[in-house]
Amino acid sequence: MFSLALLAVAAYAATNIDNLFVLLAFLAENGRHRRRVIAGQFAGSLTLIVGSILLAALLTRLPTGYVGLLGILPIGVGLSKAWTRFRPGSADWAEEAHAAERANAPPMPTRADGGSSWWTVACVAVANGSDNLAVYVPLYASHSHGEGMFISLVFVAMIGLWCAGAVWLVEHPLLGAPIRRYGTALLPLILLVIGVSVIVQNDTLRIVFGI
Repeated sequence: MFSLALLAVAAYAATNIDNLFVLLAFLAENGRHRRRVIAGQFAGSLTLIVGSILLAALLTRLPTGYVGLLGILPIGVGLSKAWTRFRPGSADWAEEAHAAERANAPPMPTRADGGSSWWTVACVAVANGSDNLAVYVPLYASHSHGEGMFISLVFVAMIGLWCAGAVWLVEHPLLGAPIRRYGTALLPLILLVIGVSVIVQNDTLRIVFGI
C-alpha cells in the first residue's frame, strides 16, 4: 500500500502544480474569507475525482491488458508539457500567452463582500482539470475497487494538504518562484512515470503486443 500511496501522491501533485498558483491567487484575493476558497477547492477537486471514478468504471469493461493502454494519456500529457516547457523560445511564448489571457479574460463573479465565491473557485478547478482526468482515469481503471478507495482517500488528504500549503505560501510570495520553476520542470517526468506504471501494472506490452 505504501507504493500505491506514493503513486497517488505523485499523481495528485503532478496534476495540481498549476492549480496551486490559481489557488494562491484566490486566497490572496479573498483575504480573510479563505474558507470559501477552500470549500470551492474541495468541491471542484471532489467533482474531478468522482468523474474519474465513473469514467474508469466504464473503461474497466475493456479486455485485460487493454486498460493499460490508458497509460498513454498521462504519457502524452507529459510529453506535451515537456515540449511546451523545454522547446526553444518557450519561456517568451508562455509569458505572452499569460499576458494575453490576463488582458482578455472576463471578470470572475465576485461576492458583495469582495473576493470570488466558492462556486467560482470550484468551476475554475474543474475547468483546469483536463490533466487530472488524463491521469486519474487510468489510475483508477488499473486498480481494484479497494485500491481505488485507498487512492481516493489519499487524494482527499492531498486536497487538504494542498489548501493548507497554499494558505501558508500566500504569506510568503517569494517562495512561489522556485516552486514554479522546479515543480513544472519535474511535472513531465512524473506524468511519464505514472503512465508507464499503468502500462506495466496491466502487463499491457505482453498481452496486447506480445512483447
